[in-house]
Order: sequence, then structure tokens, then C-alpha cells
Amino acid sequence: MIAVCVSGITSMVPEYKLIREVQAKVFPYDTFFLQWNGYPKADLPNVSYVDEPTWDYHVLSEVKAKPNCPIFRKYTKKPHGKIYRKSRPRMYKQFKTSANQIMSHAHLVNSLDPKYTTIIKLRFDTIVSTRADYSSYIKMAEQGITVGFDADKGKKNYGANPNMTIHQPKDCDRCHARIWDHMLMHPRARLKNVFEMKEQQKLCGAEWGWYQILAEQWNDNNFINVLGGETIAKWCIAPKEEWLNI
Repeated sequence: MIAVCVSGITSMVPEYKLIREVQAKVFPYDTFFLQWNGYPKADLPNVSYVDEPTWDYHVLSEVKAKPNCPIFRKYTKKPHGKIYRKSRPRMYKQFKTSANQIMSHAHLVNSLDPKYTTIIKLRFDTIVSTRADYSSYIKMAEQGITVGFDADKGKKNYGANPNMTIHQPKDCDRCHARIWDHMLMHPRARLKNVFEMKEQQKLCGAEWGWYQILAEQWNDNNFINVLGGETIAKWCIAPKEEWLNI
């Protein structure tokens, strides 16, 4: 069976109820939510609350299992990596907790009934397309392949593009040791060892961490990335009244 798992912090997404309408329209499966303690409660059913993790290492600069990825090196190579640049003073701090989303998803999936074997992972700000056909990607996840999604026009787009393009694991630098994560479809069985890797200071942040968990530890590249099919609220320039139909 399929479960939809949505995590994040609803108070940081003013439009989350509208976005949930869109998500539910597109993915009418059993849905579960998770949010950290200490924030305003979500006005949703089936919400789990757990403590936000603390980190004794930086999940990019100090992680003990560094991915072999050219983009990772561009971000972390001292002294001129992106996270160290004075022109981006907040980036280093922001990336320190960029594995939080992996932790929250693991907490939520671990709480589910074993009958749910295929997972659709969303954020509270993930806008999906009511005109897209996701059935082939859901089938891939059911067959053991992880599918990651990213918006196709960066930070300015008129909603989620229903026309999607597949990227294979090494088609480009953006796909090398990275699984895109605005939306994920994956076999539940692959989401293992998240908490153990954190304790060992081996869990990486952002797209590299998803790659570690859902591909690398299984010694394969059993994933694809998909450009299109979603966007996130802060990047969507379409009027909100159109979100249910784009």
C-alpha cells in the first residue's frame, strides 16, 4: 500500500492548507504528517510531534562520509567553497541542519503500519500539478526505484510543470550522488540507518543525504531524478486561486 508522508513546519508556510488541498487531490492515499515540537500546532489530522534533532557536527563541512560529487566540493572545499563565502553569511548555518528533513521523514515512516510499503514524501510547501500523470513514477517506486523531483524553472515558475523530464543518476553534476527532494517516491524498505548514521556523524545534508540513505548504502544507483512535476510555494508566481488547477 501507498502512504503519503508530509513533514516540515506549517507555521513557516502560510498557504499550507491550500497546498494540502492540491496534494490530496493529486495523491488520494492515506496521509500522515510530522512536525517538530515547539512550533504552533498544525491544523491537520494524523500529525505526529517529535523533538527537533540537535547536531554535534556540520552535515556538510564536518560529515565523516563525504560524497564523491563535484557540486558537494564546490560547496565545501576550503577556503572558497560556497558555504564559507562572506557574500553568503547565512548559508553555513542553514546547511548545518539540512538533514533535519531526512530525520523527520524517518521518524514518520518508522511510525507507520507495516502494510505501507511505498512512500510518497512531500513537504508542506510542495505544490504538485493537477494536470500531471505521476502513475509511472509511483509504479517505479513500487518496483524498488527511488524517484526524486525538483522544480524545472528554479525560483520563478507558474506552478508545477506537468511535463516532466527524467535524469539518470550520472546524466549531469546535479544528479551525481544527489537525489532531488522537493518530492520523493521511494520503497519504504530503503529508508534504513538514518539515526545510526547521524550518531556516527556520517549523515550528510540536503540531496546528498537522501542519496546516502536511499541509494549509496545499498551499493547501487537505483534511482532517477525528475525535473518538473512540482514546485515550492515561495517559487510559485501563479496566483493562489489557480493552484488547485495548475
